[in-house]
Amino acid sequence: MHIKDFFDDFTGTMYEAKGLYKEAIKAFRDALSIDPGHVPSLISTAVVLRRCSNQSNPAIRSFLMDALRHDRFNASAWYNLGIFNKDEGTILEAADCFETANFLEESAPVEPFR
Repeated sequence: MHIKDFFDDFTGTMYEAKGLYKEAIKAFRDALSIDPGHVPSLISTAVVLRRCSNQSNPAIRSFLMDALRHDRFNASAWYNLGIFNKDEGTILEAADCFETANFLEESAPVEPFR
């Protein structure tokens, strides 16, 4: 991971915590412009879009699916995809996502293998 990528992701997270969603999206976009496969930024972008959108947004699913293409074992991506599916009314898909997220969280090592 490039240091600017880390800084942009951190900055985006800080903006998100303050409720400054527009600024957060820009910071996550900057991180993704450096590393389009940066999973934390893909997930965070989806989360912020979900928080500031009152309607269905296909981009949310796209960001989460892209995160899962890069890291199939990311519990946070599965959990947030579950929330998205629940909001969309696809309860069975949401349950599958939550179950996968829970399994991955429970079976995750204390230290990552990487």
